[in-house]
Amino acid sequence: MTKAKTFKDWTRQDIANEFGLGVTRDCEVLNNWLDVKGISIEENENATLLPLREKLIKYVDIWNEQELIIKFISYIIGMVDYDTDVYKSFANRKLRAVIDGKEISGEVDLMIAEGEFEPQSPYFCLHEYKKERGADNDPLGQLLIAMIVARALNGDDKPIYGAYVSGRNWFFLTLIGNKYCISNEYVATRDDIFDILKIMKKLKILINKRNTLIL
Repeated sequence: MTKAKTFKDWTRQDIANEFGLGVTRDCEVLNNWLDVKGISIEENENATLLPLREKLIKYVDIWNEQELIIKFISYIIGMVDYDTDVYKSFANRKLRAVIDGKEISGEVDLMIAEGEFEPQSPYFCLHEYKKERGADNDPLGQLLIAMIVARALNGDDKPIYGAYVSGRNWFFLTLIGNKYCISNEYVATRDDIFDILKIMKKLKILINKRNTLIL
């Protein structure tokens, strides 16, 4: 087994070379996830989102990564409430798998996964990035390798869902087989913030269907 590589060591090109992973426009699963016509925003949610958006407009260029997570992203996750008897939201937890003889591990900013005390079967991974001056990173590549590890841990061919947040911009992804799809950006300082919450609500619906749960 070769030396372990962390998520931060991987780029999209590394992933393409190692796993043959490529992007596709055949995005039925992603399009289904992003189709939120039947998802509503409740009055109390609207009352939370409006000041939250104003705060983001004011501070998005000042906050660091952890501040963005604590002061904005966590509110979106909390409004959906993914903590059930079957799966939960986990923050800053490590995922590890050995794939084709290579050990791959790293921390995920936030994931939705089965597991009482530790994440075991992940459905969704989210990474948050604030581009630093001179930083040489590939946020999409780092999210994709986390999703590949999640799929390996699950041991099935069901879709893995993901998102990465760069400041005010949210991008949503699905991974199926050796292909992934990525959405256009959703800008949280605009009315897109309502769609972002709806998409995260739709994720819970999809997870429940996957588990044949009615919660």
